[in-house]
Amino acid sequence: MLTSLLQSTPYHPASQAVDDAENNSVTPVKSPLRVGGLEKRQNQWHRWSQDIIPALVEPYLQYLEASQSPCSGLEEIEINACPCRPAPVCLMQHGLFASSPVAPTLAVDLRVLEFLKKLFVRLTPNTTAWCEALESFLDGQGYKLQLKDSLRQRFSNAYHWYTVLTVYVEDHVAALVHSFASPSAEQVLGFQPSGYLQSCCPLCFGASDFQREKSAQDDLDCIVCLDACFTQKRNNNPRNTATHDPTNPTNTVFIPESEVKAMECFVEKQRGLSSRQHTLAEGQQREDCVEDGMKVPTSVLDGCRDSFHAADEKRKKASTQFFADTGLMALLCHHDRVLWLDNMTSAGEKQHYALVLLKHLFDNLPATMTVGLLYDIGCHLERSCRKWKLLEDGILSRLKFGISVFHAYGHQWPCQIVYHPRKCAGFGLSDGEGCERLWSSLKRLIPTLRVSGYHQRLFVLDNQIRHNHEKSYAALGQWLNKKWSLCKSKKSVALENLHALHVDMQTLQSEWAAQVESQTQPLPRQSKNKGSELLAHILALEKTVQGYKSHVEQLEQDLVNDRVTDIIDYNLQLASVQGSLAKADQALKQKKMAPTHTNAKALKIQIRERLCQRKFELERLEQSYQNSVNENHLHSHVESSIKRQEPAISKLVTTYNTLCGELLGMIRLSRAPPGAIPPTPIPSKGLFQLDVDSDIWQDVGLGEGLPDPPRWLADEDVRKGIRFMLEVDRCNEEERRLSRERTILQEWFAVEWHHVQVALACNADQLTEEESQNCSSDDEDLVSEGLLIATEEIALVEEDYMGQESEEQFTEDEDWLEDIGEGYLPSSPLRSPAKRCRR
Repeated sequence: MLTSLLQSTPYHPASQAVDDAENNSVTPVKSPLRVGGLEKRQNQWHRWSQDIIPALVEPYLQYLEASQSPCSGLEEIEINACPCRPAPVCLMQHGLFASSPVAPTLAVDLRVLEFLKKLFVRLTPNTTAWCEALESFLDGQGYKLQLKDSLRQRFSNAYHWYTVLTVYVEDHVAALVHSFASPSAEQVLGFQPSGYLQSCCPLCFGASDFQREKSAQDDLDCIVCLDACFTQKRNNNPRNTATHDPTNPTNTVFIPESEVKAMECFVEKQRGLSSRQHTLAEGQQREDCVEDGMKVPTSVLDGCRDSFHAADEKRKKASTQFFADTGLMALLCHHDRVLWLDNMTSAGEKQHYALVLLKHLFDNLPATMTVGLLYDIGCHLERSCRKWKLLEDGILSRLKFGISVFHAYGHQWPCQIVYHPRKCAGFGLSDGEGCERLWSSLKRLIPTLRVSGYHQRLFVLDNQIRHNHEKSYAALGQWLNKKWSLCKSKKSVALENLHALHVDMQTLQSEWAAQVESQTQPLPRQSKNKGSELLAHILALEKTVQGYKSHVEQLEQDLVNDRVTDIIDYNLQLASVQGSLAKADQALKQKKMAPTHTNAKALKIQIRERLCQRKFELERLEQSYQNSVNENHLHSHVESSIKRQEPAISKLVTTYNTLCGELLGMIRLSRAPPGAIPPTPIPSKGLFQLDVDSDIWQDVGLGEGLPDPPRWLADEDVRKGIRFMLEVDRCNEEERRLSRERTILQEWFAVEWHHVQVALACNADQLTEEESQNCSSDDEDLVSEGLLIATEEIALVEEDYMGQESEEQFTEDEDWLEDIGEGYLPSSPLRSPAKRCRR
C-alpha cells in the first residue's frame, strides 16, 4: 500500500518549494550548490515539524479507522501429528517453530525468531519486554490474550530452543564438511594446532606449517592475552534452581568446572607450605636476589605485587555470600577472538584460573610452538610458576611472559624494561588489551545475567561470543590492512627520528643491553642504622681529609725550610699524599651529596606512587558500567577526590625540582665528585599521563656519582635513540607477523574452499547412488519383459524432452564448474547439478 501510494504521488522538491512559497507556509531558502550537514539537518527538521507532521494527522486517522477489522491476515493451517512424526516437525515444514515438544499451543514464525536472534546479540536480551510490547500491539489490533503471561512463557521457550537449533545446525554442518576431508600428515603427527584452535582463529592457528614463515629467532608463533572481569557476576539464589536450569546440548567455550577444581587442588598441593609459613620464610630473606629463571630481583617483584590487586589472591573483589558466580576469566588471541573462558566462583583472582586456561592452550598446540602471554601481572604469574613448579618445564621453555600495555604503569621500572611488550622482543605491536575490549562488548549483558540461571548464563555468553566471532570473520582482511598501515606509519616516524640523532644501531643495541643489565641488578642489603652510619662515615672522611691536608702542609713547609735531603723521595711522598687527599675529598663530596640524592629519590618514588594510585582510581571510575543514582553520587565524589589530590602531587613535583636545582648547583660549584650527573626535573606538562617512556620512570642522576658514566645514562641522544630503536624493532616484528598472517589467511581460505567442494561432491555421489538403488529396485518389480521394454522407451522419451528444455541451463552450470576447476574462487560455493538416472 505504501509502495503504491509513493508511485501514485511522486515527490518533486522543486514543485514543493514553489507551493510552499505560494502558500506562505515556509519561507523559501535558496540553497547553495553544496549544503552542509548541519544546515541539511536543520532544513529537514523544519520540514518535518512544520509541514509533514501536520499534514499526516488526517491520513493517519483515516488509516486507523479503516484498519479496525481484526479478521484480515488470519490463515488456518491444519497439520496431522503422530508419535513418529511429532508436531514440531510438521510445523517446521510450514516455517513455524513450536513452543513445546509434544503438544504446542503456540507456534512462532521462523523469520520473527531469526530477527530476534540477530537483535538480541546487539541489544540487551529481554524477551519479557518484547512479549509485553507484542501483547499490547495485538490488543490494539483486536487480538486479546486471556491468560496472564501466556505469551511470554511460550514465546521465551520457542526462542530459546530455536537458538539452540541454529547453533546445533551450524556445528553439525561444519563437522559434516570437515568429515569428508582427510587429515594431513602434520595433523596426524601432531605438528599442527588442534582443529578447535584452527576454528577459533585461522590467522593464529590455521597455518599448514607454522615454522615456515618464522624468519627471526625471537618471533613468537602466537600471542595470547589473559584477564579477569568481576562485573559479570550472578546472584546467589537461596532456592535450588538446578532442576529449572538444565544444561543445553551445544558446544561451549567454558572450561568444565571439574577441571578448574582439579587445577585448584594441584596448585594447593604444589605450594605445600601454608600462607603464614610462606610469609615468614620471605620475611627471613633480607638479601635481595634474582630467583631461578627470573630476570628481575625479588624486591622489584614484591613492589609489583603490592601495586596490583590482582596479585593478591586474598583480596575480595566479589562477595561469595551474595554471588554464586563472581566473575569471568578469558584467554584470547591477539586478534581478540576468545579461545576459552573460566567461570570464577572465588572472591579473589586466584592463579589456578589462569593456569587451567594455559594448560588447555598447550594441550591443543604442537610440542614446539612458542607462545607469548600478556597479563596484567605476568611477572608475578611467572614467578609463581617457576617457584612452585605450577607448569612443566617444557611449557615454561615455550612460554614468554609479558604485561599488558594499559597496566604497565603500575609495575616497577626494572619490571617494565623486561616485561613491557614495547621493550620485550617478540610481541610486536600487540597491546594485550583484547580482554578489556571483550568485557566492553559484554557489558550490556550484566543486568540480565545477574539474575539468570547458571547454564542459561553460560549459554547467553556463548551465543554472544559466537556472534562476535562471526562478525570478526568478515573483518579479518580489514584488520590486517589497518594494522599494516598503522605499523608503517609508526615505523616511518621512528626511523626519521632515529636518523636525525646520528647514532649507529650497534651502539644503541649495546647501550640498551647495558641498561637492562644495570637496572635489573639486586638492591644492596638495607641497614636500619643507615643514617647514623652515613654521618659517622662523613665525620671520619672529614678527619681523614684534614689529616692529609696537614701532611701536605708539613711537606711543603719542609721544602721551604730546606729540610729535604732526597728530592726524589720527597716528590714521590708528596704525590702519594696528594692523591690520597684527592680520593678522600671526592669520597667526602659524594657522601655529602648522598642525603640530597636520597631525598630526591624518595620524593620521586612518592610521586610515582601517587600518580599510579591516581591512575588506578581513574581506571575504576571509567570502568563503572551500570550506575544507579547512589553510585553516581559516589563516583562524582571519587572524581572530586582525585582532583583534590592533584595540588598535592604538584607540590611534591615542585619540591623535587628544587632538590634537582640544588644538586645542579653543587655540581657547578665543584662540590660534587667528577662524573656526577644532574637529575632531570619533572615537567608539569603531561605529568598525569604516565607515559611509559617518560623520564619519571628513570632515576637519572639520583645514584652515586660515576667517574665514567655510561652513555645510556648521560647521553640524551642515546636515551632517545634507544626508544626509537625499540619502536623500530617492534614494528619490524609486526610487519613479519602481518605478512605471515596474510599468507595464512589465503591458505586457510583455500583449504576451507576445498573442504566445501569435496563435501558437495561426496553428497552428489551419495544422491546418485541412492537414485540408482531406487531405479534398480523398481526394475526388479517388473515381471513382464514387454512391459519392461515399454517402460524404458517411455523413460527415454521423457528424458530426451527434459534434456532439450534444460540444455542451456546445464551448459551454464558446466561453464561455472570449469571456472572453478581452473582456480576461480567465487564468493559462495556452487552446487553441481544433479545427474539423471537412465533406466
